This record gives sequence, C-alpha cells and structure tokens, in this order.
Amino acid sequence: MVAVKKLSTPIDLFDKNFSDEFGNLIRLKHKNIVRFLGYCAESQGEMMKVGRQFVVAEEPRRLLCFEYVPNGNLQEYIKEKSYGFEWNMRFQIIKGICQGLHYLHQQRMNHLDLKPENVLLGAHLEPKITDFGMSRCFDGNISTMVTKNLFGTL
Repeated sequence: MVAVKKLSTPIDLFDKNFSDEFGNLIRLKHKNIVRFLGYCAESQGEMMKVGRQFVVAEEPRRLLCFEYVPNGNLQEYIKEKSYGFEWNMRFQIIKGICQGLHYLHQQRMNHLDLKPENVLLGAHLEPKITDFGMSRCFDGNISTMVTKNLFGTL
C-alpha cells in the first residue's frame, strides 16, 4: 500500500524551488519521517473546437507517492482515543516527533506547518512527520490525499 497525494494545480517540473524540494524529499530517511517513494507526471491532451479554431486542451496530472501509514493522523487519534493513552505512550509519541524534527533540522530543513494533522501514526503508533518541504512550492489547500493499493515492485 502507498499513499498518493494528487496535486490539483500544475507545477513546473523545471522550477528551481521544486527541483530543490524534490531532491530534499528523496534524501530524507528517518523512522519518524514519512518516506517519499516517488513522483509521477503525465499530461493528457484533447483536441477541442473553439469558435472556428481547434485547440489542444491539456490536463496535467501530478502525483506524489509516500509510504502508507495505517493509523491516520495524530489529531484524529487524540479525538477518538486520548482517554486510553497511557503516559508512556504519550511520551513515546512526543519523543518520536522530537527525533523526527531534530533529523529535519540536521538536514537544514524546516517543517513550516507542524501540527497534529501532519503527524501520522504507524502500525505500532510510532509518529511519522508528513506534509513538509514541498510546502514552499505549493499553496496549502491545493492537494488531496488518497490511498491506493500498489501491486508490483518499487
């Protein structure tokens, strides 16, 4: 399983900011950071008649692929299950977030939008920071997250 983020506005693949941030995502490897798996870009064109002329309407599709993290985000988990959190579990989550942030800072990266919704919980409730880096290239509300089954080899 992978998580796929569909970007709803086109981006310039040759833009310096995008290529820098893309490179940053690729090199990040830490147990408390959601792993970036890849990027897909394709465009589909359709010939349309506008007045007396034919034009090609192009629809670009841009997808970011990340590791799938099964227990959703920390905000939802707190709402639903915070009464059942033992102090030790709370401490482990806080510690994992701090370790992930420390790693990002060692890599000379800032998150820019750290909040409970941007911390996902893995199979054993280990925290994984997500939605960072590319925030300098994209506006806050231009993407949607969907999950898909992945079959094949990565």
